[in-house]
Amino acid sequence: MSNNSTSISSIIPDNFVETAFNADYDLIVSVIFRTVIVTVLVLFIIRWLGNKGLGQLTTFELLIVVGLGSAVGDPMIYISELSIPQAITSIVIVVILFKLLDYATMKSKKFSKLTVPNAILLVKDGKYVEGGLKKAKIDEREFESYMRIHGVEYVSDVRLSYLEVNGQVSIIKQNSKNE
Repeated sequence: MSNNSTSISSIIPDNFVETAFNADYDLIVSVIFRTVIVTVLVLFIIRWLGNKGLGQLTTFELLIVVGLGSAVGDPMIYISELSIPQAITSIVIVVILFKLLDYATMKSKKFSKLTVPNAILLVKDGKYVEGGLKKAKIDEREFESYMRIHGVEYVSDVRLSYLEVNGQVSIIKQNSKNE
């Protein structure tokens, strides 16, 4: 039993609670200052990048956002390891990469095929497309929930359905006989 308590006390120091809440006010002011600077910078960057919502991001764009999040978060916390100019350099590089890849995707069909996936056909003429749901990693119950969201009760009422490149499921209803 003493071996377990010895190993735990070697991991967690005795003064853990006191040191966890020990406030170095200069450090706190520095974190606040850095956070304000980086937040204002990110606000301007997001406004400049455009209004694409997260539901509309491609896989690559999501990776850029995650990279930007890391580049933004590090200078707020790692004060001695990362200066504000280093952080700004990192953020600017991520933004430039995003803009270059966005431009290349718009200008080159070959590059676009590499970075933007094709929509996956799920249903055609009221029938599930063989392998479509599996490729999209959607089971029938989940697809049925998408149908309900679109006001469709039966798969037979669906003319076409795709998992779109932005991750949303689109549903085009069959033409009714009365229309």
